[in-house]
Amino acid sequence: MDVRLELSRKFHENFGLSFIGTPSWNEIFENLFLHSQDNRIVVVFDEFQRFFDINKGVFSILQEFIDKYGKDSKMFLVVSGSSIGIMHKIFDHASPLYGRRSGQLLFQPFNFFALKDWFPDYSIDKLVEIYAIYGGTPKYLEDVENEDIMANIQRMLSKTSVLYSEPEILIKTEMSDSHSYFNILKHISQGVSRSSEIASCSDLKTTSIDYYLNVLINDMDILKKETPVTQNKKGKKSIYLMRDPFFRFWFKYIYPNYSELEIGNIARIIEKIDAELNTFVSQPFEDISQQFLIELNRSNKLPFVFEKIGRQWGKFKGEKGKNVYEIDIVALNEKTKDILFCECKWKNKKIDVSVLEDLHKKSVFVDWYNRERKEHFAVISKFGFTHAAEKFANQNGFLLFELDDFDKIT
Repeated sequence: MDVRLELSRKFHENFGLSFIGTPSWNEIFENLFLHSQDNRIVVVFDEFQRFFDINKGVFSILQEFIDKYGKDSKMFLVVSGSSIGIMHKIFDHASPLYGRRSGQLLFQPFNFFALKDWFPDYSIDKLVEIYAIYGGTPKYLEDVENEDIMANIQRMLSKTSVLYSEPEILIKTEMSDSHSYFNILKHISQGVSRSSEIASCSDLKTTSIDYYLNVLINDMDILKKETPVTQNKKGKKSIYLMRDPFFRFWFKYIYPNYSELEIGNIARIIEKIDAELNTFVSQPFEDISQQFLIELNRSNKLPFVFEKIGRQWGKFKGEKGKNVYEIDIVALNEKTKDILFCECKWKNKKIDVSVLEDLHKKSVFVDWYNRERKEHFAVISKFGFTHAAEKFANQNGFLLFELDDFDKIT
């Protein structure tokens, strides 16, 4: 009843609509649609999925009036929601509102380079650390107060912090079997990436793990499924990674340590995070480096224009049987047969020539057009390169990038 009163009050204040007492949902929407026959209006329902808890019948009522008055209506009706899965459900084939939307827009988090505008006075290396922990979601970035990353994290670990229980609330709101999803996400945040391994660690049957993973990918948009970039998407070498950096951080350091944090033992967790920070940032730095190469690609600042970019891994035969190789980034163009192999290093020391030589050796194991292809190489380093590495790069046509190059992206 309170929602109907509040809504009718808003419509009276903005559109001059009048209601007697507490109007029914039918009265509210009929008056609104009748008013829109002669008046151009904009109506926005934020967190539209909450009508599932308020009154599910609203979806059928809204469908009725869209069908009855929508053709002649001058209303621009916008519905938005933070729950991707439930918003899909509202408009799927089994819903009264199926086929009634005329457009949709999925808002993506900011990419890394947007942080330069958000924090214009921060150094690039600090922006990398911030993105690696908070990602590009504005709500999470609002929690960053200064460049002191450990001070920001310490504040986050306090029970009074908005972010302290954010992922827990989000998942429990949408999932009835939240325990299984928490287990899955905890293990993925710790580096378990293949479906069979995730199932085993999470005490789930391998026959059911795909269901959980698909929900986390398609309904929650928390995970992403990746295959080697040179492989067909239907291949069997898929891995599962966290899409959102903040969720990765939360499930790695907050969720497993809840009991200690609840009693205020923050110091030990802070010490652990501080010791592992460079290692933790390494994976998000690969994602940031992909964004960097995409920006260069858009500006035609690479030896060729690539059409596809991603990670690459596989097996090769060695002296002691099968071995595994991994390359951080591979970008390619199927038409021109150009391929770029790239390594990213987030370390507090200059990169030596061995990294460049190793990348060249690993490229041989990538089975993609082989002798026909045109190869290019790049290395991205946090801390620069040794003289020997720079000399090798000049002699062998390697592209070398440092954080200063990230700062040049506008």
